[in-house]
Amino acid sequence: MTTPAKPVEISPETPVKDTSRADARKTVRMVMQEYLRRDSVGPVLRLFIDFTFLVLCIVGACYFKSWWAKSLMVVPASIAIARLFVIGHDACHGSYTRYDWLNKIVGRIAFLPSLTPFSLWDVGHNVAHHGFTNLKGRDQVWVPMSAEEWQKASKGRRLLERIYRSGFGQGLYYLIEMWWKKLILPTKKHVSVHRASFWWDNALVLGVGAAWITALVLWAVYGQHSITWTLLGGFVLPFLAFNCIMGFVIYVQHTHPEVAWFDKREEWQKRLGFITTTINVVVPKRMGQILHDILEHGAHHVNTGVPLYRLRAAQAALKTAVPNLARTYVLSWKRYWATVRTCKLYDYANHRWLDFKGHVTAAPVFPDAASAS
Repeated sequence: MTTPAKPVEISPETPVKDTSRADARKTVRMVMQEYLRRDSVGPVLRLFIDFTFLVLCIVGACYFKSWWAKSLMVVPASIAIARLFVIGHDACHGSYTRYDWLNKIVGRIAFLPSLTPFSLWDVGHNVAHHGFTNLKGRDQVWVPMSAEEWQKASKGRRLLERIYRSGFGQGLYYLIEMWWKKLILPTKKHVSVHRASFWWDNALVLGVGAAWITALVLWAVYGQHSITWTLLGGFVLPFLAFNCIMGFVIYVQHTHPEVAWFDKREEWQKRLGFITTTINVVVPKRMGQILHDILEHGAHHVNTGVPLYRLRAAQAALKTAVPNLARTYVLSWKRYWATVRTCKLYDYANHRWLDFKGHVTAAPVFPDAASAS
């Protein structure tokens, strides 16, 4: 007769390795491998088509004499700038074409209409945002203030925050907090490291901007057009509208009642912040294609090597592989305004969204990695 084996006792002090999160990471990494293939001819052609479209819009703003006809060029021109920006964003990740040298060239060209310095975007976006998404102190995009910070903030800073999170202020946020402070000749307060490439890229985009404005003015004088409306329709309004598009897109990708923010790196790592801190915004297919499927954002965040022309398929595979981790919601005005009302301040200690009066509005949901692996 055999003696039954005694159950193994584990003391509370004995560390138990959590393999579920490692398994989830492995699953995500394996699923994304199929979508890392990059082309070269197609991506360059896409860049040429989008750039041609933008040039035609600007030519239209120059050609038409009436103010309303010039104004009609604003929407398509801003969309063209946004499309080129998404291409530059992809190239800056090194995922747009199969050649690194070509990505750097394409990225700088695609970033010109949005006046985005390639090397500065690389540091702020690739290193800070993608390396530490929704980790306060490292990520710098749409970081919510805590109740304590709100109380200590000046009246002017509070007013800005109210505008930014009003549902209409995303364009102003991107223009001031992203473009002006962190991309155009930033101070050490916003970018601590200074490199020669930063200055060269700034000189490039500012030079292009100056040449763009000068050409519009000269054309208006030569063709006896309104200088004001030519500048507004051919540069100022498309650029401002682009800021609204990008501010809105980035907001809905990383701000949602179910998405958490962190101020402790250990907790951020434990909660699989690299995948759970972004949300895939579902819109009609044709609408998504207008911005090169950039709203298929979950797949992009788990592996920035996936090129934009494979994002939709990669996101579908990710949702199938880890359904509990791949956050998704169908965008509607009702859901958008619910997010705007809910997500004002953040309680980092207890992980709760607050309104500006400090009242709890929502508690983010932490998915279980074990059930997704």
